[in-house]
This record gives sequence, structure tokens and C-alpha cells, in this order.
Amino acid sequence: MKRSALLPAAALVASAALLLTSCTTGGGSAADGPAPAGSGTGGATAADGPSTDTIRTTIDQPATFDPTQSLSLPDFLLARASFDTLVRKDEDNQLAPGLASAWESEGNTSTFTLREGATCSDGTPITADIVKASLEYLTAPETAAAATPQIFGPLGEPTFTAVDAQTLTIELAQPWPDMLVGLTMSASGVICPAGLEDPEALGAGPVEGAESGAYTLTSSDHGVRYTYTLRDDYDAWPEYADQVPGTPATTVEYNVITDKNATANQLIAEQLDIGFINAQSVPRVEGTESITVDNQPLSDFYVLFNEREGSPFTDPAKRQAVAQTLDRAAFENVTSSGQGQVSTVLVPEGTACADPEASPVIGLDPAAAGSALEGVRIRMVGPQIAGPQGSGNTYIQEQLRAAGATVELSNLDVGGWVSTVFGKPGDWDMTLYADLNFIGTMSNPIHSMIGPSVQEGGGNIGATDAPEAAAAMERYWAATDEHEACAAVTEASDAILRQAHAIPLSVDPRLMASREGFTVVSKGGALDDQHLRITD
Repeated sequence: MKRSALLPAAALVASAALLLTSCTTGGGSAADGPAPAGSGTGGATAADGPSTDTIRTTIDQPATFDPTQSLSLPDFLLARASFDTLVRKDEDNQLAPGLASAWESEGNTSTFTLREGATCSDGTPITADIVKASLEYLTAPETAAAATPQIFGPLGEPTFTAVDAQTLTIELAQPWPDMLVGLTMSASGVICPAGLEDPEALGAGPVEGAESGAYTLTSSDHGVRYTYTLRDDYDAWPEYADQVPGTPATTVEYNVITDKNATANQLIAEQLDIGFINAQSVPRVEGTESITVDNQPLSDFYVLFNEREGSPFTDPAKRQAVAQTLDRAAFENVTSSGQGQVSTVLVPEGTACADPEASPVIGLDPAAAGSALEGVRIRMVGPQIAGPQGSGNTYIQEQLRAAGATVELSNLDVGGWVSTVFGKPGDWDMTLYADLNFIGTMSNPIHSMIGPSVQEGGGNIGATDAPEAAAAMERYWAATDEHEACAAVTEASDAILRQAHAIPLSVDPRLMASREGFTVVSKGGALDDQHLRITD
């Protein structure tokens, strides 16, 4: 059966708009953010230093507190604080027990054994019936959760059965190799009955008793600060192969600071304990002996072409010439100052099934590119998040101009980029795409390059014509074991790269700076699963 891409057009546009807002790499023009974090609830002043039970950190502006409605990185991070998932990502592409202590899969059916003693924040025991009700809410058509097809597949049609108090089964109508890893996404976090009774209130803020996770939102100043408090009765921490070092904070203050340079300033001034900084701030922060920086992959930058009629990139030779023009290492240096990864595939190093060294990506050859691009008019659009003030877009424009092309660059804010790429298919020929791969799989970016176009109700952003990749993905969806799935998704990725339907450039980093006595850990590179700890 023919499958469409993962997200319906409306959900895809909305998610692109919000996902990209959470990966700003430039300094921006925002003010220095709110008053020093220590001046808010639970924090200490810079002079006094932090209290031993409080962590002051940063976050971008969240849009919802309902995990099923999460679209941006801050939404996902705050959902993780309050709503536990059945399984969690661990190192080496393994899974760790979360609310489920054990699981097994056979065919299209997976069985989960729930851990003993887990409770909602109002003391209600978390049973299979409660998990079933939460997952049914997640997958209900009226919920319109953008993450549902990523978790259960575009035709998964999951059926949830509470076999007994501690046993839940999930049965899919069609195979979906990514379901278990999809269930690590915080969007699938279990919402307790109190939250399901009032979804509107849940989205706007805390509902007493709704939480299944470690923290509850106890105070908020919208757009300024959100304070989370550790539950006294919580003891359902994920069971990793190697446990997270340090002590969970009793209080976590999330301060909304959009200017990453301001975050660096407040870390140095001891007004923050942990914060997301940009690559340009790393030397200044690391020059302070009391601050360390954790570097994790964040967004995958790649060129994506418009292959609709009228675009020069219906011609494979012109797509190949663009690939021959772009120096990946130079692009990474422009956008990430040497802090990111140079890419030959569409996912970060270490992603399951990915083999960057075996990639058929087209190599640098500017001399060969010139003959194909001479005199070609290219309308390029790019988001300004690609390096400071969109410097990555400018780099691509200049390289193509040097190869003889006439390049009209629209260096747009995220809203303008989304409205053009998704809403005006006749107005652009190529774009720089910043992909936040929350599910963390090799298959995720390929779904944006196969099947019906966005305008036809699918998720194919550039109307990419990649029949080899589409056929390989059919085999991936039907795969019954890991080896078969990896072979199929690798074949699909290779077909995309050989024909230059997309050109991988770099992986932009997520740079989390921590003052001495604090640490942040993301197991398995999970974008939405940060463990903030006090180590003193």
C-alpha cells in the first residue's frame, strides 16, 4: 500500500515554523533577557551563588504545556519534565526502561510491562488503563498531534489494550520499525486522568494531578520564567545502563532568554547555572575555568531542491553541480565555528543505520560545476538561523555565484521562510533546510522527500522525484528485523544523495554550558531529554 509522508501538510507547516524557532545560532537582536534568574522564585542572587537545591537555566518561549501539542524544542523539554514516557533513549542506540520496566515486540504487536509503584502527581497509581487512555488521547484525530505519525507510522492505526493492571499491548495495522524509538519522544508522555479531563487547561498551564513525571509547574510568568518543583513522592527515574551523575534539583527555574550572548554573560556572572549558548560564545565561556560546555548534535543542515516544473533543479546535472560547488567544512565553520559536524549523510554521526564513510555523497569539484551552472538563475531562500544573521545562506549564494550562477537570495526570518517554502511553491528553487530530528532516526528526513507534495496533502516539501528512494522506504516500512530495516533505509538515503535530491552540509551543535557544580546529560543524543543535575 502506498504511504504518504509523515505529517499532513498543515501539521508539517506548523511544526516547521515552530521547530526552527528553537535552534537559533546567532546572537539576535533581543534584549539581555529577563532580570537575573536568581532574582526570581527559588533562585539565589549572583553574590550568594545558587542554592544547593536549585538549578537556574534557560529555555526559548514554549507554546503549550500539553505534551501532545508539542512542536518546538521548549515544548518538548517542558513536557519531559512533567510527563514520563514508556521508554527512554540510552547510549549506543539502545532503549532504557521508563514507565515500562520491560517490553517485547512480535510482528505488529508490542507488549509493555509497567513498573511497579509509579504514580501520578496526585497519588493515583499509573496502571495500564491510564497509559491506554493517554495514548488514545494522543492518537485521537481531534487531538491532531503532529508527532503521532512519527511514533506509530502514517498508517499505523494503533490499538491499545490494557491486558491487566500492569500490562499494555500496542497493535499496529501496518508495520512501523520506528515505533519503540518513537515512544521515547516526550510528546508521548503519559497524561494522568486529571489532565485528560481538561485538555484546554492542560495546554495553558498546570492541572493538578495531571503529571506522571518528576516535576510539576508551580509558578510561571509567561514569556519570562517557569518554575518547576520536584515531586516529594517521585521515584520512577529511567533505568539507564549507566546512571546520570549528580542529584536532581528540588527546583528548576527555566528563564526565557532569546539572546544566547546574554546567556553567556549571565553564566559568567553566576546568574545562571546551565544555559544554551551559541558557537561564537564558546571561547569566551570556556575561558572561565568554572564553566564547561557540552556539545550535542542539534539540527541537520542540508540543501533541499524544488523539483517542480519551472525550477532549474528538475535537471539532475544542475543539482549535482550545486553539490560540487559547496565545501561542507567551510559551511560548518561559517555557521558553527568548528563546533558542529561536517556531514555526508542527512543525520548526525552515530545515528542507527547511518554510515557516513560509505555515503555516496557528491564530492567538491568547483571546476566541473561551473559548466552546468553558468548563467543559471537560482531563487534561493534560507532561514536566518543558519549562522549569525544567516551567514550560511550567504556562503552558499557566493559559492554558486562564483560558479557562474545568478543567485537571488531571500535571507528570511523563520516565519517568512516557512510561508515561502511551504506556501509559495512557485517562488523558490532551492533552500537551506534546518531539520530537528526529534525521533533521531535515519528515516525521518527521507519522509520529506517522497510521496505526495505538501500542496497535495503529503509531506514532500520540494516535490522531490525520487522513485528509488520511495521504493526502498516501502521495504523499510515492511521490515521485520533491524538488519532488513537498516538495509532498506540506507538504500533510500543513498538514492537521495546519489541523485543530489538533497545535499548534506553540517550538523549544528546544541551547546549547553554548565557552571562548576552543575551538569546536563542527554542520553543517546535525545534532543528532548535533558537531565539537569547538581554535582556538588
